[in-house]
Amino acid sequence: MSIILALLAAIAVAGLCLFYLWQGTTILDLTAQRESTRATLTSIQEVNRWLEFEIEKAFSLERVSRLARDGLHMVEPTNIRYVRLVPVPRQP
Repeated sequence: MSIILALLAAIAVAGLCLFYLWQGTTILDLTAQRESTRATLTSIQEVNRWLEFEIEKAFSLERVSRLARDGLHMVEPTNIRYVRLVPVPRQP
């Protein structure tokens, strides 16, 4: 009977050791995944900032003005006419 109890205790200790090793390996794997994901996030954020800068540069007033002058041969207006708008009365 004592041999069976010793054998069961050894199996229980071996099972706990395997569980401990499995848990440690899983934690290391998840930590590596987290760091990889964090590096990917940082890279994506840098690309996002660069794209935002490019969008601001593309839609800047100086660039649009230059494209209008050079590409479409537009000029700044010299004679500006204002049209007075008469408000239309509302009907209930």
